[in-house]
Amino acid sequence: MRRLLALLVLLPGLALANAVTLDATTKSVELTTGAAVSTDYLVSYVDGTTTTFVPGTNQGNVATATTTTILAAPAASTQRAVSLIVVANRGTAVQTAQVKLDVSATEYALTPVMSLGAGETLRLDNEGALAIVTAGGTLREAGYVNPGFMGVGYSFYKVGTASEAAAVNYAYAKDTGFPGAWVPGTPGLNGAAADCSTTAGATILGAPYLPNPAAGGNFLTYGSIATTVVHSTWLADVLWYNTGLVVTTTTNQAITTPTFPARDNQGTTNGEGYQAAIYVTTATTNAGAVTNTTLTYTNQSGTGSRTATIASFPATAVIGTWVPFQLAAGDRGIRSIQGITLGTSYAAGAISLVVFNYAMRLPVGVANVGTLSFPPQSPGVRIWNGACLWLGYQSSATTATTINGDFWIMNR
Repeated sequence: MRRLLALLVLLPGLALANAVTLDATTKSVELTTGAAVSTDYLVSYVDGTTTTFVPGTNQGNVATATTTTILAAPAASTQRAVSLIVVANRGTAVQTAQVKLDVSATEYALTPVMSLGAGETLRLDNEGALAIVTAGGTLREAGYVNPGFMGVGYSFYKVGTASEAAAVNYAYAKDTGFPGAWVPGTPGLNGAAADCSTTAGATILGAPYLPNPAAGGNFLTYGSIATTVVHSTWLADVLWYNTGLVVTTTTNQAITTPTFPARDNQGTTNGEGYQAAIYVTTATTNAGAVTNTTLTYTNQSGTGSRTATIASFPATAVIGTWVPFQLAAGDRGIRSIQGITLGTSYAAGAISLVVFNYAMRLPVGVANVGTLSFPPQSPGVRIWNGACLWLGYQSSATTATTINGDFWIMNR
């Protein structure tokens, strides 16, 4: 008993060796939430000086998509050692949460962005061990995924045409096969948001119909792709597309985009991770490569008048050509688009502007041999409600390529 009491007396001092210690008045702990879902937090800590150890807790609730200081900086000449951080989803929808260390307004990730289902709890202990506890009180662990019983499989088979050139991207949306070719209609310059949680939306985009889950979230946990030519293939979620761009106009073509769907990296409309590309739907006939195509946009932080560029748009770009823009230095996504300037006439043909976010890249090393994406026990990549998944590749040759395979969407 004496030894136990002695150990208890010493415990506060042991806290100073914790994985997270705030040892300056410029350091604090923050919680970033990605959805408007009721979320509790609790932080246990010990304040230590040269003469005292004072334990304490801080707790609260956040119900918006925001960044919240959950443990303030310590007083001068004090070390604040964190012994436990708990983040609990009190709502009925999925919450994404990330714990960060703030040092003089610069953020450092203490955890990855974690997806918490209804009733689930994130725990970060004094040794830096991270765990998620389910609504039933058990640890959520990655287990073997049996796609035949735990998820829904989506097969695809697309017959492509010749690509523009080696290293140029190609997208299969316009091609026949399964799913069928897209039918974009005429949404005009301002375009339309993409939503494949309905059969009508999936038909328009030429993408799989992905119904929204009744609870929890969808995750891409497995994929297998085979192509008749060796390429680096990709799967992208298309958020928005337009029509009606005039390929012979070399001045700015103004665009007013609607609010993009809440499918960015954090599950919000801020656009974190969103990119833009030109998709050729009828071959252009410009005589040479075009080097002055620009896009005016607002970035993920809400900063406007940003400029994205295409270093070289291919000469005589064939149908199916997919050319992404390069964002301005330091930008991580697109919140809205204000206009596009081709700079040099594309001469003829038809193009669409597309906003997207890559979900998976998978190189195919041997022609006609399927390549596996994730290991079976992988938790997978979050696929947000309404996602419209397009197939494409970065070409290694101009040979027309047929692609086939499948991927599995798991609900948890």
